[in-house]
Amino acid sequence: MIISTHLVPKGFSACALWPFILVRPEHRHNDALIAHELVHYREQAWIMPAWVLLYLVSRRFRLAAEVRAYRRQIALGGVTREQAAHALLSYSLGISYGKAMQALA
Repeated sequence: MIISTHLVPKGFSACALWPFILVRPEHRHNDALIAHELVHYREQAWIMPAWVLLYLVSRRFRLAAEVRAYRRQIALGGVTREQAAHALLSYSLGISYGKAMQALA
């Protein structure tokens, strides 16, 4: 279920927390962003508690999850590869811009 709300954590446009996708009202028509969150939504649907725990404690898991989601968003034209690489740097993953670009290739 997609919900338009201002309850999305500061610094984010949307977030998936199964069974919901929360989207800031100004981004509710951004199909590429919704597709990004749907990647996380589908991943969470089959292992919700474990997915959230791994996402919070494992940089490697979080990087893999975000790369999958950003690749989908890039494919839909929502962001460029360069924009996605810059966004990855904001996730405290301990990677450089170059490594982010490589991961998205």
